[in-house]
Amino acid sequence: MLILALETSLETASCAVWDGVRKILLSELRTYAYQTLAQRLPILVQSVVENAGVSLQSLDLVAVSLGPGSFTSVRVGLAFAKGLSMALDKPIIGVRTLDALALSASGCENSLIVALYPSRPSRPTEVYASFFKASEKSLVRDGNEFACDFSDLVAKLRGRLEKTIILVGTLPKGAKIVLDNWDDEKKLLLPLTPHLPSASFVAQRAWQIWQEQQKSDDPITLLPIYVLPSYAESRFGISVSIRQAS
Repeated sequence: MLILALETSLETASCAVWDGVRKILLSELRTYAYQTLAQRLPILVQSVVENAGVSLQSLDLVAVSLGPGSFTSVRVGLAFAKGLSMALDKPIIGVRTLDALALSASGCENSLIVALYPSRPSRPTEVYASFFKASEKSLVRDGNEFACDFSDLVAKLRGRLEKTIILVGTLPKGAKIVLDNWDDEKKLLLPLTPHLPSASFVAQRAWQIWQEQQKSDDPITLLPIYVLPSYAESRFGISVSIRQAS
């Protein structure tokens, strides 16, 4: 099964073609698309398909990240994926962005995996985060996505029972200072290099979901995930989006 995946939750967008049967990445491209995503996305998709040596018609599934992330970018990526799915008459799978990011971590059973990345430029120490419990075969989500200051996240982790905590993603500015007084009774594993959400992991998570449910999401009712209000909502005190309960 050939999966075309889109990841547009942040200013840098990525697109990948992944072979689910052979479990190999055929091609992945990334581009900085701040305020130009709608123009760049069709070119990015065409380029990644050509690099993979396949055609749009040969694709079997369209996968797309649902956020949380940039209000506009998530909506553009999802709208494009829906249109592509319907135009090609291919199934579509929506993937929680932090679920895909968590796949890039590996941990021992009973450890806690924390996927995180920056929430918005105006708050450099704030992150989107989600908890996952590691088992031998899979990652199990532990609650919904949330946004908070990194210092508050660390306070939450100090109250957890797990003895091994693995952070995956991108640490915010000043993270080292916050972690200087970490409790030595808990093992804390940090990412060696920053890692942003990636289309290749969106594809892999979509493959897992497809194996579990064996059916497409409804492209009409598939919605983005928001945990914070958009800039317009904050500025004008209005509500134009549906946000999950924390």
